[in-house]
Amino acid sequence: MSTPSTPHSGAAGTEKFNTVAPDLGSGEGWDKLGLAELMRLRFSDSGALYSPHADVNINGALFGGQLIGQAIAAASHGISDRWAHSVQVSFLAPGHPGEEMHYQVRTLMQGRSFQVQQVLGTQGSRTVISATISFQTEEPSPDHQRAMPDAPPPESLRTLQEVGAAYADRIPAAAARRLGQSRAAELRLVDPEAFLFRREPEARLRFWVKLQRDLPDDPVLQRAAIGYLSDYWMPLTPLMAHLEAKIGTGLYLASLNHTLWLHRAPRVDDWLLVDAQSPFSGNARGLTTGHFYQRDGTLLATATQECLFRGWVEDGQGGFRVPGMPAR
Repeated sequence: MSTPSTPHSGAAGTEKFNTVAPDLGSGEGWDKLGLAELMRLRFSDSGALYSPHADVNINGALFGGQLIGQAIAAASHGISDRWAHSVQVSFLAPGHPGEEMHYQVRTLMQGRSFQVQQVLGTQGSRTVISATISFQTEEPSPDHQRAMPDAPPPESLRTLQEVGAAYADRIPAAAARRLGQSRAAELRLVDPEAFLFRREPEARLRFWVKLQRDLPDDPVLQRAAIGYLSDYWMPLTPLMAHLEAKIGTGLYLASLNHTLWLHRAPRVDDWLLVDAQSPFSGNARGLTTGHFYQRDGTLLATATQECLFRGWVEDGQGGFRVPGMPAR
């Protein structure tokens, strides 16, 4: 993985201002709104699973959520008596939008209750992701969960388009425009002013997220959708502790590895509250843990993600700034 030669240029001329609004197009045949089509894998003439679609991030590469969700779909193929509960992904190379993603699946272990699948996502001879996905049959047991934090209902919060318009005179023009763009999900920040203008020592980011279109009642597709959403805005959480403005910075952001635990059978037909917090950042890396709740307070999933942050500049006072912002 390499840093672009300039912080504001990317693949195919993509403007780089970090991954706050990861939209920027797709391959033909997908309208960027219906997640079901993006997650649906096809069979090649050789019998291999592949996807012809591309959900492109701000770096001009395939969005990590697409790769996570499609890996879940690939690993689940042919399994009907147990369900994915743990997903571990390493992002090994950028996915190129102009090439089909192929998924090779191998069973590593199959027992009476558990089954572990390995998935390699490739483009030609390049391995883009490696995923290990564990499945389990349902078993009765006592349970508990972390309580959902208080948050205003999503209907009471401004859309990203409204946030961009409200603060257009205080944030970079490119950031204001792209706050109103999204791919298959709509997002509403619990505290947009903290995200745009303040440092938060707890490095915490909370937001509601909802798919643009409902999904079919398909347990595999519902799990793939949680995989897709688990990469959505998570990389920005460590920046909450270090920057007033989290957009327009010129930093290069990239996901390195990702783990998702599916606690319950997910339903993603309504808003989900994401409560994300970063316990550590350093050595150009940041770690985020996010909890995903249904509106009724049910904890559906927990994700952890480690990301790369490059482009920091020493400010001469023992601290750091970013290329797009002046020293304090």
